[in-house]
Amino acid sequence: MGGALTAAPAGPPAPRATLPPEEPGWGDFRAMDLLVTAALRWKLLLLAALLPALAALGIALLVSPRFPATAILLVQTARDASSAADITGIGPNVVSVEVLKVTRAEAEILGSPDVLRAALLASGPGGILEEQSLAEGPDLDRAVELLGRALRWELEPGSNLLRVTLTLSDRARALRGLEAILTAYFDRRAVLAGDDGARLLAAELDQANARMRAVDERIRATREGAGVLEITQDIQLANARREELSQRENRALEALATARAQLAAAEQQLAGQPPRVLAFSDTTNLRNNDDSRNQLNRLLAERAHMTTQYAPDWPGLRDLDRRIATQRALVQQESGTNFTTTREVRNPAQELLSNRAVTARLDMETLAGQLAEVTRQREEAERRGHALLTAEVTLRDLQRERESLEAIARQLATREAALRIGEEARRQSRAGVQLIQPPTAPVNGESLRRVIAAGGIVLGLGLAAGLALLMTLTRRTAATVDEAVRALRLPALARFGAMPGAGAELAPNAQMEDLASLLGDARVDGVRPAAIQLVGAAKGDGRAELARALAVTLAQREGGRIALVDLLGDGREHLAALGSAPQVGERQPGEILMLPTVLPRLFVSFEAAESNLASPRASYERAALYMDRMRRVFETIIIIAPDEPESYALRRVAAVVDANLLVVRGERTGMRRARHARDAVLSAGGALLGLAYTGFRQVLPRRLQGWS
Repeated sequence: MGGALTAAPAGPPAPRATLPPEEPGWGDFRAMDLLVTAALRWKLLLLAALLPALAALGIALLVSPRFPATAILLVQTARDASSAADITGIGPNVVSVEVLKVTRAEAEILGSPDVLRAALLASGPGGILEEQSLAEGPDLDRAVELLGRALRWELEPGSNLLRVTLTLSDRARALRGLEAILTAYFDRRAVLAGDDGARLLAAELDQANARMRAVDERIRATREGAGVLEITQDIQLANARREELSQRENRALEALATARAQLAAAEQQLAGQPPRVLAFSDTTNLRNNDDSRNQLNRLLAERAHMTTQYAPDWPGLRDLDRRIATQRALVQQESGTNFTTTREVRNPAQELLSNRAVTARLDMETLAGQLAEVTRQREEAERRGHALLTAEVTLRDLQRERESLEAIARQLATREAALRIGEEARRQSRAGVQLIQPPTAPVNGESLRRVIAAGGIVLGLGLAAGLALLMTLTRRTAATVDEAVRALRLPALARFGAMPGAGAELAPNAQMEDLASLLGDARVDGVRPAAIQLVGAAKGDGRAELARALAVTLAQREGGRIALVDLLGDGREHLAALGSAPQVGERQPGEILMLPTVLPRLFVSFEAAESNLASPRASYERAALYMDRMRRVFETIIIIAPDEPESYALRRVAAVVDANLLVVRGERTGMRRARHARDAVLSAGGALLGLAYTGFRQVLPRRLQGWS
């Protein structure tokens, strides 16, 4: 079909159906599903029920009757039991509840392996068991185990009766075996009730006394080794001596620290003292022994005297003036020079500090010797105190051991006396266990055939029921229309049995007529669906045959042309089934070539999977435009979807067609894949009318299962 493309819609339409709620799947279990599974797998379930039943019947036929030999014993609290009444005043007193303990203890002795082995050896080869050997080894041990499993005992409630039963396949062997067991039991009990108790207690008493003497010797050796007279007083004296020495040591340490501090202070002060100090200092401008000023004064006095005696121009006076001038110049010359005199003496503080340092060193040496001696004495006192404490612990442990040994020896002596008296009394008393009913066995044995047969039947029925439940819960296909409706939450529009073969679609089919009428009456958004896609989820589900038969039915009615578009194949199968041969002509890329058939109004596509309708390379607008063009040419378009629910072609076509119909094959289509196909259609925005059930068969009678 050719033609120019027109404007395409803006985009894919919004979904016209919402996704259903969360699917319960096969968790929506009904009792009817068990009946369906039973009808489908009745052979396997019957085999599961018959195998245990037949096996139980076979075992029941092989089981031989059993003969239980029974004997009753009376257990009394005699002198040989720990619960016997005491007449000596030093034995144990009896509590009434201990009677049950005594009876159970006697039963355990009766069923012990030693008693059973003695019974087998006493009865001889084949005396009790059919395959019985007297040779020591695995065979005898195996016979003891078999005899122990055949022996049963029970306590009579509220009494001290012991019922013993030996069940064997032969009545004579059962009686003989129980008599041998009772004989071995009484012999074993006589051995256990021997008179060696007092002798054993006397030996234990001698050992306890010997251990007490060894402990006394260790106590004496410990006292001598530690030099202890009175351990408590010695420890107190040692503690007082150690405390006194500790105080003396502390005082010596304090004095030594004081002397060390004085020495350090004296040495520090001595290091900062000068060796000499200034006594006095004198500064003058006259030299020592300098008489120039005196000579000047004398010359001046002599001139004054000469002026009174001589004339001013006297030559002697001029010579005197010259000498005065010379002397005065000398005095003036020496008056500018100063002379200093300093005197230093030895520092008295340095001598005092040196004396103190020497004194501190002497004190330190004295205190160091004293401290060493006191420390030695203190360490010796501590060693003495530690030795005394160790000796005290050892003596305390030895004393406790001696006290416990003394208590044990006292108890052993008391028990030895009581046991000796009890043994003497037991020798003169009667036995504590009496046989009040000799071994007896019924003439007719007991048989478990009915129980085994009934158990096998019950086991078979239970196994069949469990297998049916397991197969129902693990079944993934729908065997009835009701199961498909519940699993997919879609209404069932039609059901079909075996699909018609090639050429049979041309014959009238009432069920196909009903489906065609139902699709013609359906409305999607108020409009009759012109393009319908048949969606499947499994290969061979019959959607191709269903689509061809539906197209033939619609073409046989009055109306417009019908198109059958096959996206699952190339269309040759449909043309061959309708009696036509493909006549391939020229076509444009992306177009669907529609070929005529024997029916004038029915056309079948050829290689439609390569068209714009299903190709992923074509846009949605082109696919929608192409579908609109097909609607204008054909009155009804039947499209067969591909196999895979995840394919792009199925989603594309589901969005552009008017409605979709899900095809489910009974006992073949997996419900998980069917739900995936349904969800793919709905998520693509397609309308889903319901489902068509193919491969229908009446699994259950109509009165048990109706069709809806």
